[in-house]
Amino acid sequence: MRFTVSDLQNLATTLTVNSELIDWRRFLLTAAQPWPVPSVIQLLNTLHSFKAVDEAGSGFVTQEYYNQVGLWFKGSEDLKMPENSTEPLPFNRQEHLITFFFILFADARKDPSQLDYTKMLLYFASHPDAVEGVYRALSIATGTYIHRRKEVSPPHVSFSHTDMLIKEEPLVEKEKILYCTDEGRISMATLQRVFHHEGSKTGDNHRFSDRQKAGSNNKHFRKIYKELGSEDLKPIPITILLKHPFIQDLINNYQGYKLPDIKVILQRDEQTQSTDGEIYKDVKI
Repeated sequence: MRFTVSDLQNLATTLTVNSELIDWRRFLLTAAQPWPVPSVIQLLNTLHSFKAVDEAGSGFVTQEYYNQVGLWFKGSEDLKMPENSTEPLPFNRQEHLITFFFILFADARKDPSQLDYTKMLLYFASHPDAVEGVYRALSIATGTYIHRRKEVSPPHVSFSHTDMLIKEEPLVEKEKILYCTDEGRISMATLQRVFHHEGSKTGDNHRFSDRQKAGSNNKHFRKIYKELGSEDLKPIPITILLKHPFIQDLINNYQGYKLPDIKVILQRDEQTQSTDGEIYKDVKI
């Protein structure tokens, strides 16, 4: 309520990616922080668990199966029960987050509501390092761990409320999982989904949609597949695709998987309120 116009503009700029519009799911997901940021391994485990119950291969699950599979964190984690039985039970925030995520990403127009689990996990691919976020998204879209090969030290990334929630995957864990490989293939449809996932719903194809940019990328994608020997646009090896200059440039500059940090703006507003409070204390009415 105390936000200035400048604060609102900064907030909008932080949440706007490749468009003049704000993805409302992206905003609510950001506003719901902090939540446990999943590792790539946790994302892939969750993806394959959903696929295991999705016997029809529809790409959707109902809330019953969503609750059955679960996410990368439990609803009862870090929940300390009061020693005194007369005290009220603590608010189970993580349990409510799990329910909220289904409501946020499920299609309520279907009966019962159904969740596109791959699309949901693409949102959770976001990372404070935008490039890392793209590799996480590619891993989810292909169902295989795509390693980011860092030839030079990445630029410094500022971590705030999310850094304590991000956990590195141990190497031992990676070795246990069969899909931790770069040897997979990627279709052009999958590549398109990675870079256009926020506006892929039919309901989002309105007159303000950024179709021109999407169409431009699609033309480049078709050209690249043909250059790499796939004249009929069939899936090509991921390792070969990632070496193409256009794809490298796209990955290094794409901001769609950068985890927004609105706490900086909120903290600045809190500091302003605190300063105002000090001023008001000195004013005699």
